[in-house]
Amino acid sequence: MHTHSYRNIIAALLLLAVASCGKPEMGSRPLVVTSIPPLGDWIAAVGGDAIDVLVLVPPASSPHTFELTPGQLREASRASLVVLNGAGLEFWSDRLIENLRNPKTPVLRLSDGVALLQTGTDTHAHDTHGEAAHGHNAHGHGTHGHGTEGNPHFWLDPVVADSAVGRIATALIRILPEARDSIIARTSAYQRELRRLDADIVRAAATWSSSRFIGDHASWSYFARRYGLEEAGVIEELPGREISAREMAGLIRLMRDRDIQAVFADARKSTRAADILREETGARIALLDPLGDEGGYIGLMRFNLEAIDRVLR
Repeated sequence: MHTHSYRNIIAALLLLAVASCGKPEMGSRPLVVTSIPPLGDWIAAVGGDAIDVLVLVPPASSPHTFELTPGQLREASRASLVVLNGAGLEFWSDRLIENLRNPKTPVLRLSDGVALLQTGTDTHAHDTHGEAAHGHNAHGHGTHGHGTEGNPHFWLDPVVADSAVGRIATALIRILPEARDSIIARTSAYQRELRRLDADIVRAAATWSSSRFIGDHASWSYFARRYGLEEAGVIEELPGREISAREMAGLIRLMRDRDIQAVFADARKSTRAADILREETGARIALLDPLGDEGGYIGLMRFNLEAIDRVLR
């Protein structure tokens, strides 16, 4: 009788073990914390199910005005790796880094080594160098906007994205050496998709009859530099600051003088200013999304390409 009971207990324990096999406990995988959805998509594409990813800035929010919540700080504190865009985008990064449980948690800033544009219409790039993955000694910014480092929107250039994905893979292999082969395989597959995207944009750009546009707030400067476009002006000199009547009149004059027929507006915000430009000049508006997470980064950029293609053809 006793033997039979023991056998039942052992059988039940074996069933539990089989049921839980391959399902790690919540929080048992390394947590990678990042700021915006495009970066979160890159990390997930490379890390797969070997990691958990926490994206702090919701797609509908502006990273330029976003504030960390206490709950997010708590959740992010157990990070095994922090991946930041850099170039001043995460002006709150000091708080995030100081709150990490492990002071040796690596922090990867993707802006390090990127040729940053200094303003929305700057054609002279410069290289920046800094701490790529050395924990808490990396610096943050206490101000909103584009800071002093330069324009932070380089994630909208698929060629820069390709390089960034490679750096993310290297950082993930450091914290997950046992997953090296699968990380490398996923990275190669994702980089092939990025190169296809770049090739498709190059093909589309060859058909565009116009190259000049007015931007929202210099979000598309890197895209413009990569694909031979000219961002002739911007609606918002500083993110979140409404255009004045005087500035609006100047943009209308510029568009008429230079025959600028396209406006790149942010689909997540009010298009009032872009609508005025359209009414006054007859320009076409491309409603673009620099952040949205539906369909991931590749899907997002293909959505934006279609909208750009419609107004520049």
